[in-house]
Amino acid sequence: SFTNSLQQQGIAVCVTNPNDVDSVYKSLEQIGDIFGEKTKADELVNSLKARTEAIAAKVSTEKPVLVFVQISKEPLFTIGKSSFVTDLITRAGGSSVTSNIGEAYPKFSKETALALQPEAIILSDSEDNREPNDVFAKSPAVRGGKIFRVNADLISRPGPRMFDALEQLAAALHPEKFSKP
Repeated sequence: SFTNSLQQQGIAVCVTNPNDVDSVYKSLEQIGDIFGEKTKADELVNSLKARTEAIAAKVSTEKPVLVFVQISKEPLFTIGKSSFVTDLITRAGGSSVTSNIGEAYPKFSKETALALQPEAIILSDSEDNREPNDVFAKSPAVRGGKIFRVNADLISRPGPRMFDALEQLAAALHPEKFSKP
């Protein structure tokens, strides 16, 4: 593997694979330690924690919105329990209707999707994923116009930019809590 090849050349390898917000904090702290930038890493983590707590304060009393995250329209891919996006949805005041699936990014049957009836659909915005799959045509999300696009770069890698996605998701799911005065 690539990692073994690097190690054989005497190159130190650090692999992180965070699957929720808390493990992103830990990864950032670990990387800060490795590069001798503990103070900078701690400052970044503290600022990300403050952003996360500000959202929690606004959405914690709201009823979670049932959300389907569409990673790909055809074939239909979504998120499962082990994806960090599931944690983002929860922290944004939503509840992923696919959070009980073990895989991180499962391919999803249209028959199964039809039964979910999400109240909101989040699209990982890319050229071939601009509209909800046709199976959702009669869902509460489509009927209510609650279709939200999030830049794929923000929700494809667990790192500091995913907190931008968290803020966008919270504002989309609970606009009354985030409206400007």
